[in-house]
Amino acid sequence: MGRRSFALILALAMIVSACSAETGETTTTPAPAETTTTGGGGETTTTAASEAFDWKRFEGETVRVIANQNPWEAAISPLIPQFEELTGMTVEFESLPEEQFRQRLQVELTAQSTDVDVFMSAVLQDGLRFTQAGWYEDLAAYAQNPDITSPDYNFDDFGDGLIEGHTIEGTLIGIPILTDVEMFYYRKDILEAANVEVPTTIEELEEVAAAIDDPNGTRAYGSRGRGAAAVTQLSTYLYNFGADWTDDSGMAGFNNPDGIAAFETYGRLLREYGPDGAVNNSWEELLPLFQQGQLAMWNDSSAFLGTILDPENTQQVVLDNIVYARMPTGPGGENNAFFPWALSMSALSDSKEQAWYFIQWATSPEVVAELQLSGVAGARTSTPFPDDIPQEWVEVVQYDLEIARPKLPIVIPVPEVRDAIGAAIVACIESEEDCASAVETAAEGFNAAVAASG
Repeated sequence: MGRRSFALILALAMIVSACSAETGETTTTPAPAETTTTGGGGETTTTAASEAFDWKRFEGETVRVIANQNPWEAAISPLIPQFEELTGMTVEFESLPEEQFRQRLQVELTAQSTDVDVFMSAVLQDGLRFTQAGWYEDLAAYAQNPDITSPDYNFDDFGDGLIEGHTIEGTLIGIPILTDVEMFYYRKDILEAANVEVPTTIEELEEVAAAIDDPNGTRAYGSRGRGAAAVTQLSTYLYNFGADWTDDSGMAGFNNPDGIAAFETYGRLLREYGPDGAVNNSWEELLPLFQQGQLAMWNDSSAFLGTILDPENTQQVVLDNIVYARMPTGPGGENNAFFPWALSMSALSDSKEQAWYFIQWATSPEVVAELQLSGVAGARTSTPFPDDIPQEWVEVVQYDLEIARPKLPIVIPVPEVRDAIGAAIVACIESEEDCASAVETAAEGFNAAVAASG
């Protein structure tokens, strides 16, 4: 599959998934009688057909899961005792911050370790590279095998487009677990106090930031600045300035006047109106700042909704005044960016069927429905968001998925090009004078990495 067609298919799949989930329109066969069982993490609904399935087949065995710390991981972790009670298996669940997660996974898979059974995988980041390395087990045969798949799993509920978007060179590399877009979060009380409206353009964003910023108190704006981690957040700016990550030949397409303007603007916003230590901040630092009332405007993943609405960690004044909006447009139009995650199985695992038991449970209709109670947008088309999820958030997500483009370049050496681009972002935050040359250097590093990958 070509890199550009791969991105297009995945983008279209996200649209289908979002629209179907919102309307709740599906065609299904009559469901068996339902029963309710209680696991260690709370209640979950099962069916008679599911209970007839041999969930205890691997009782006493262990499955190892390596996860990136993000909203899906935070939501699934307390539910794992349900799986352990249902199956009699033990889950070794390791969750790490993204940089350490990627390093751990890379080291173990490169070493041909058989100890990794299940891992989170981002198709935009890992898909082409991991497929080339032979690290993905093809999940299609597992999902369609009635001996090891519960009859109410309903694999077709993911939709052909979404599954095709996670199929590379004939291999289904993972089952989708999370879709997100870029969300613009802001405090309406702070904007109202300054008598300014929510910015709808990037130009207005800078004007509003200047009007509401308090260097000794609540800073106006936050977004990621920590090198490679900031690349996904720059994407919407890049697209809205009219630039792209790559040109038609697959080489760097961001080192032009529009692209440089995007880098300069992003850097200036963080340098002049962001919290201290902007080049060291990723979502792990910015999310709690927003929760504690230290940021007036913040853009990051839509998947943080559940964490933001947690009254134990978010100040009441923030909960009372948070608003969800579309990202500001730019001279290049209105775009957004998406980043999907999936659960994958290591082709090196010695416990593949045990691993599939965990994957099918974690992506089952019942568990996806429970995760969406926390605002974690799953990938099943028949699972609508619950009524207590803010309607404006749902509307923004649905709208943005229709205009979303990949948050990362569609290339094989994603880690290397992220590092190159990330270094330019840091340089542009630190100094606008050095920004243009830093972007050119990043483009050179990008092109060298792509050329070396073949």
